[in-house]
Amino acid sequence: MDPFSQAALGAVVAQASAQHKLGFRVVVAGAFAGAMPDMDVFFAEDYFHSLQIHRGITHSLFFAPVMGPLLGFLLYKYECWQFSELLDRVRLKYWLWAMFLAILSHPLLDVLTPYGTQLLLPFSDKRFALFAMPIIDPLYTLPLFVAVYLAWRYRYKAKIFLIGVTCLLVTTSYLIYGWYLGSTAKLEAKQQLANLGIQEVVVESFPTFLQVHYRRIVARTPTADWVGYISMWRPCTIEWGRAEQSPLSAFNAVSDLREVEIFEWFAMGWLHKTVAKEEGNTVYQYADLRYGLVPDPKDSFFSLNVTDTNKGFELNTQNPISNSGEIDARIDNLFQSAYPSTCEQPSVGLR
Repeated sequence: MDPFSQAALGAVVAQASAQHKLGFRVVVAGAFAGAMPDMDVFFAEDYFHSLQIHRGITHSLFFAPVMGPLLGFLLYKYECWQFSELLDRVRLKYWLWAMFLAILSHPLLDVLTPYGTQLLLPFSDKRFALFAMPIIDPLYTLPLFVAVYLAWRYRYKAKIFLIGVTCLLVTTSYLIYGWYLGSTAKLEAKQQLANLGIQEVVVESFPTFLQVHYRRIVARTPTADWVGYISMWRPCTIEWGRAEQSPLSAFNAVSDLREVEIFEWFAMGWLHKTVAKEEGNTVYQYADLRYGLVPDPKDSFFSLNVTDTNKGFELNTQNPISNSGEIDARIDNLFQSAYPSTCEQPSVGLR
């Protein structure tokens, strides 16, 4: 998720596990540890390298057992250097434990989003994702900030850890709720597709922006991709957008390009691929089906166009609406659609 949520979660994890022994300073350190895995973005050489290394080794399940105790030990030694009276092996144990848990909380939260997290590096670069939560969700993050404020406000209370434990129980329940909504949306979409006579289809539900109730549904048949939206606040008939896929053999000319290989790996199999002609040039179009604001499989925030020109291949990753006012209108429409007062039935279920 976003760095603010990750930092807040790391702080609350540290609060729940060690503030009653180490004081408020461990909450501050937990915020740093919780956000630390995202430092990988500073080492990207280009756009495609960023896709490759973000949520990589620093997000592995094997990163926290190494860096957590190391960070905890360094903080303990600094604490002892500043305040010699705090030299205590019990405090060291709590520092090691709190920093390990704070760093570990980062990949465990990220894996709930559609972006994908390489949990098993360096042994495997497979990306894992549960498609439960959006990248940013204020309803998840706000209770964490409240808990951090209370950790400071009541920092001298003996049972301050109970605030952190309570917050973690509440926010984890919300994460489970997001996963449940996604699973229920997928079942509803499959039923609606069956009513349209479409049986052989792979269906997935992806969260949209800033809230959990509005789900982007992607349905894939052997020849076409369908995209639609459904509000789990009030499920209505899905109006589908549909686009034909080009044959895989049509992409042989560009399939070995480094950028294409990275983009396909990043999308975790959720790419809509078409070949088009523009001004006499062949354009190989890739659109990540997990991200978008309209029911058009070709419209995505993560896209790659490879144009075959007489000067060689030209790459373009710019979404055509990203610098226009249209994106604001689409986001406004998304929130209006997320919580409908009634179901306005479309004239057809497919367009």
